[in-house]
Amino acid sequence: MKLSWYYRMLLSYTPIFFVVISILIFSFFAVLSKTAEQQIVTTNQAVAAKILQAIDANLKSAERIVIKEMYTNNALKHFFADRDNKALYDYFLISQQIDEISSTLPFSNSIYLHKADSGQVLSRSGISAVEQFGDRDFLLAAYQSESPHSVWSDPRTFKEFVHESNDERVVSLVKFFPDAGEKQGVIVVNIRVQALMGFVKDLTRSDPGPIMLLASNEQPFDVNGAMPAPPNADQQNEWLHTRSEYTGWTYLSGARANERLSLVTMFNDFWMMIGLLAIVSGLVWFTYITHRGYKPIQALAVRMQLYAKRLSGELVKHSGSNELKYIEAAIDNLLERAGQYEQLHRDDLPMRQRQLTFEWLAGHKVMGEAEWKQEMAKLHMPTACARMTVAVLEIDRFADFTKAYNSRDQYLIKFVLGNVLQEITQNDGLVTWSEWTEPQRMAVIFYVQPNVELGEEQLLAVMQKMRDWTANNLEITVSAGIGAEVPFPCEAAHSFAEAGQFLSYKPVFGMGAIIGRRETETKAEGPVYVHMKLARLVAASFRLNAGAWQAHFAELCQVLQQGRYTKADIETITNYLLHQLRKETAGLIDGLSRVVEQECAPQFQAAASAAETLDEWRERLGSALASLEHTMNEMRSIKNHYSLMCSVKDYIGTHYADPNLSLNQVSEHFGLNPRYLSKLFKEEFGEKFIDYMIKVRLEEAEKLLLNTTLTVQAIAERVGYVHVISFHRAFKNMFGAPPGDYRKRGEFT
Repeated sequence: MKLSWYYRMLLSYTPIFFVVISILIFSFFAVLSKTAEQQIVTTNQAVAAKILQAIDANLKSAERIVIKEMYTNNALKHFFADRDNKALYDYFLISQQIDEISSTLPFSNSIYLHKADSGQVLSRSGISAVEQFGDRDFLLAAYQSESPHSVWSDPRTFKEFVHESNDERVVSLVKFFPDAGEKQGVIVVNIRVQALMGFVKDLTRSDPGPIMLLASNEQPFDVNGAMPAPPNADQQNEWLHTRSEYTGWTYLSGARANERLSLVTMFNDFWMMIGLLAIVSGLVWFTYITHRGYKPIQALAVRMQLYAKRLSGELVKHSGSNELKYIEAAIDNLLERAGQYEQLHRDDLPMRQRQLTFEWLAGHKVMGEAEWKQEMAKLHMPTACARMTVAVLEIDRFADFTKAYNSRDQYLIKFVLGNVLQEITQNDGLVTWSEWTEPQRMAVIFYVQPNVELGEEQLLAVMQKMRDWTANNLEITVSAGIGAEVPFPCEAAHSFAEAGQFLSYKPVFGMGAIIGRRETETKAEGPVYVHMKLARLVAASFRLNAGAWQAHFAELCQVLQQGRYTKADIETITNYLLHQLRKETAGLIDGLSRVVEQECAPQFQAAASAAETLDEWRERLGSALASLEHTMNEMRSIKNHYSLMCSVKDYIGTHYADPNLSLNQVSEHFGLNPRYLSKLFKEEFGEKFIDYMIKVRLEEAEKLLLNTTLTVQAIAERVGYVHVISFHRAFKNMFGAPPGDYRKRGEFT
């Protein structure tokens, strides 16, 4: 049976591969085993150093904690205090503090305190006399020493009670109390040797060699035989010694013997020679097989070259002496062009999708249903739907967002928002497409499939999930507007525009709002100019210093909160209020206009541009108005006549019902020239004396008309008018209607 050329070449090279590779593997293993032995020694040394550092670090940490508690723990200070009138509950509290200190120390431990003058020993188990304490020998020896132990002791036996039959091995730290000065007692911390051995075992669980821990007297820590036996004199050179400068303990590390590695390393040089010989033999063998197997390829290359000469002399000209150059160049050229076209299409696709979505939703490109489906299919966008709804998602406080994140982070957050929205809608079984049509706004198209009902409640639920996820996982918030459902793709622009219009009501609904048609119906619709009167009243309150601007401003904010107003409407009202303030304060007080322009105007402009909600606008604008009021009062108080004119206003407010109240009477009452009083009044409040007196009387008359059943004649007499005709004329000039008609209109309202 004849084999193909491929299998013949494969079978020719297979023996070379197996023979050479097998020899190289054995040679490599021999060299590697020698390196492994050296690496094991280095590893054991590093492991011992690591364990030394870990144990020293934990013991030093325990010592620092004890020293810190000696200086800061009031319970310890209370125990060592000179007073002996401590109750049993006091010792219980101190014992609790010992428990808390013990819980913060590394390793399993026990702590007890010894007070020298009373001979008491307090531990977590209770308080006892030193004569009855199981560890009294060590305690008394440590206390009677000249200086406390600066390091930890060697392993020793410890039992807390004399009658205990079982004792345990521990290492101990002794600290005199206080740390400086005449000692009053000691604090002893005992770390269980079993805990130290467990710690060493955990650290060396995956290490190649054993680790042995010896005390300063060369005795092993582990006397139960869990660790290897200490090396004898002949084995000392096979172990690495690492000594701790802090504790004085010695760490021994040694590798486990591996006889197979040792046997292999004995013939290290021999295997290297065998490997070199195998490489040389393989090269000779490979050259022979290649030469024999190349003959069919050479014949094929000659035939391809002759064919290429007939078809394309240019390619053959550039191919040189390489008989396969023409074929390689042709294939490379084809693959390169195909890759370029594919990459260009992939790179350009998102931009074309975004551009088409924007032109379609903005109404710049009107398409019929067939053309729309064709364009969508070309850009791999959804086409199957019976109806569609467009929503607009907006990042709140976008100016702060651009300041907090660079361009790359902004792109990443927008990408995350798009993916999360896609996942939420897929979980709800919805088909959507989203694109960022503006830097802060993303259009979301909901494709309603045939025989599927997609109500506004379901859309609200989807956008609420998106809002909640963003608030919980990102440091931003989003708001959304939901447009109406439309039956044809050509009407999607109307749904998009409606969603944007709903979203523009965000100042009234607040940040994080999901606004649909149902939400907007709860707000009254009305033009902004209707509320300009309240803005004028706010400004007029500053001129008259009536102190009522807060009430008028609160009423203005309440009216705006109840209506559907966009950010542009809020800016219009802000600018109008600033205009009225400039008008009312002009010439009122020297320097006040400059304050309005330099301090108040920038605050108004910042509130109009930066505030995204009506509450934020109210807070910013209210702060600016309060600051202006404070400045006006300070400027007025500087002038000598301000308090006097305030007294004149109060006098008018008290005696307005007096028919004889006039400029002459008030001037005589305050001892001023009538003309001079009128001049001062106009300078301070920007209003004539007589006009202010009439206004006070008529405002009181208005209240009586609307809130009482008194006759017009009686009301006129109550507010200081002797002649009803004069009252009628003045009232109509101020309110635009006679008293009787004004009362009827008020009752109807």
